[in-house]
Amino acid sequence: MSTAQSLGLVPGKTWRNWGRSESIRPQLVARPRSVGEVAAVVHYARERGLAVKAVGAGHSFTAIAAAPGIQLDLSRLDGLLAVDAATGRATLAAGTRLYRLPALLGPHGLAMENMGDIDRQSISGATSTGTHGTGS
Repeated sequence: MSTAQSLGLVPGKTWRNWGRSESIRPQLVARPRSVGEVAAVVHYARERGLAVKAVGAGHSFTAIAAAPGIQLDLSRLDGLLAVDAATGRATLAAGTRLYRLPALLGPHGLAMENMGDIDRQSISGATSTGTHGTGS
């Protein structure tokens, strides 16, 4: 088994953003399940001179998630990692989609003060691009 296969890297297929205004075919796609797997993919890419670009929901209308080298699909890094009841703060995995927050936070007595009406974004995508989801 090759190193690429052992990392779960697969040949890329055409990726398009949510608005269909950007598209690209990455050389490889990785779908890591742990932070350790993310690190291994980054190491693999560095050794081969390939750029790595993380992608969430692709909600941005720009080419910010276009990855010609290795596209890092964070969708498997999903869920609630920790809750601090004293501060009311939660830690979420990077690929967690915003629409999942009510079900994840509710059992802990937590909620978002305001959620946009577009909620398909991932936590990492929303924070890295400053998306607003059309909420106020």
